[in-house]
Amino acid sequence: MGLPRTSPDSVLFTSYNVLNLFQDDSAAGRERYRLVVGSIRALGTDVLAVQEIRAPDEATAQARLLELAGDVGMVCAVPGPDGDPGRPALAVGAHGYHCGLMWHEDVEPVPGSLRCHGAGYFWHSLASVDLDVGGGVLVRHAAHHATPFGRRLRADQNELLAALLADAPSAAATLVGADWNTQCADRVRDERSGEWVLYEPRDPYEGAEWFAEMIYQCEWDYDEKGLRRHRVDRHPGDVLWAAGLYDAAAALNAPWQATVGHHVDDPYGAHGIWRRIDGIRVTRRVLGALRAYHVTDSELARRASDHLPATAEYLPSALAEA
Repeated sequence: MGLPRTSPDSVLFTSYNVLNLFQDDSAAGRERYRLVVGSIRALGTDVLAVQEIRAPDEATAQARLLELAGDVGMVCAVPGPDGDPGRPALAVGAHGYHCGLMWHEDVEPVPGSLRCHGAGYFWHSLASVDLDVGGGVLVRHAAHHATPFGRRLRADQNELLAALLADAPSAAATLVGADWNTQCADRVRDERSGEWVLYEPRDPYEGAEWFAEMIYQCEWDYDEKGLRRHRVDRHPGDVLWAAGLYDAAAALNAPWQATVGHHVDDPYGAHGIWRRIDGIRVTRRVLGALRAYHVTDSELARRASDHLPATAEYLPSALAEA
């Protein structure tokens, strides 16, 4: 069971938006929690970034992350720098949606390495922890959830994200698992022409009739007859690529797979729009260590959340020194 590995020494890092988890304590809510737990267990991942842990306050959010980690056979507590018990790796968001990190017991968090940024920094939040993934190799892993609204705000906050990750006193090797709420703008080398082309195969909004929610994802103008023309806004994604946060799927030129569009409550999916807005981004030092990328599109994953889990595999021994 679990995702395939190219090496027994590799690390699997997954990003998973778990759709309003803990928001509803009804029978339906408890059943969906069971589905999320089953979906995570089926991955067999080593480190997990989660988005949309719902809670009204920090203490409740931390308790809920601890509960989820325990139920999936992982841990999430980061000791403090002075040997105190520390706290769960959870960053509180300003709107009741929280991000967290968890990992298997054989992965060791570096005491005092937890960094959390929420209100005042992001619409949602950012959590990062330095992890010893084996043999004393330290790799920073982060969980982030970008704003669902405001294309310019999203681009500005992506700049801030890059600055915070560059400034933190931590290992240079960094992976960020996130619901980016935007399209990738990374380029790949076309083998036939030698030119740099977009990794994304097409504009997901091309050919779709305009609807109100497109203002959060598209640029638009008007033709000489006053008819609206729209296209995907790739600028927030381009900020990430220009800042040296590389999309693992694009870096590996992995087959394109959507992460959203399957769920009945997805307004974009209802218009036939399937998008890849979840994924793993890495710093330059990690590029040569990447081995594989997966989107888990199973019946269980589709039932559990409106987002599918995205996983990057990397080999710690291959991390570049520079």
